[in-house]
Amino acid sequence: MKRLLFALCFLILCLNSSEIKIGSENAYKPFAYLNDKGKATGFDNDLARLVIGYIPNASANFVSVSWNAIFQGLESARFDLIANQITKNEQRLQKYIFSKYPYFYGLSTLIVGENSKASSFEGLKKIGVTVGSNHANNLEGYLKKHPNLKIEIVYYKSSPSLVADLANGRIEAMINDPVAALDYGKAQGLNLKITSVNLQETPVFFVFRKDSQKLAHEFDKALYKAIKDGKVIELVRSYFGDAYAKIVQKEFDKIKGENEL
Repeated sequence: MKRLLFALCFLILCLNSSEIKIGSENAYKPFAYLNDKGKATGFDNDLARLVIGYIPNASANFVSVSWNAIFQGLESARFDLIANQITKNEQRLQKYIFSKYPYFYGLSTLIVGENSKASSFEGLKKIGVTVGSNHANNLEGYLKKHPNLKIEIVYYKSSPSLVADLANGRIEAMINDPVAALDYGKAQGLNLKITSVNLQETPVFFVFRKDSQKLAHEFDKALYKAIKDGKVIELVRSYFGDAYAKIVQKEFDKIKGENEL
């Protein structure tokens, strides 16, 4: 009888539980990547785990993909949402649901080689970006507003190859998040220089399919609670330090003033 009751309880628990599949990049340190044991790790993945912990009976399952396949994976229902430093643009807003609240703010910074004397866009001829990224959008927009700058944008499918070409001189600079860029450089034994030129402080969101309104709403409620409890800023601080956490905290303070969903 006890075995039967245990089996029934286990079955009820299984029926009431839900697995949420998260798509994230497999090579974007320190945000989303696979560690040496093949486990999805990085800030975005840890943040997704944290938020899902606020959703009753939910568990996280990570699907690691390359950057150029991440939106296709969402559309084909290979996973339920994306956690991968995704920013808004008009095309994405038409196709997907974004979380109500951002969970991070990325910097889009001009980065040059260790021995470069460049500290601005002046005199630069070739700047690299990862195709389809918010950094690419920011640079494209900036150059449209400054047509006097005769700069060629060179597009890359992955950040590691972008960093490698900056080091070997195929490009003179790149636009990327300084945290990620320094991590890529370290992995390749390369030293990079972070300039003071920031194109944008860009809010980062979870992304869902248009048919996932219920899941998106559950995530919004959970993310709000995690922000209000101070858990998200703790994670930001553990990954990126106090200076970066202060930038993010200023924005989170605005969210805390809103009413709970």
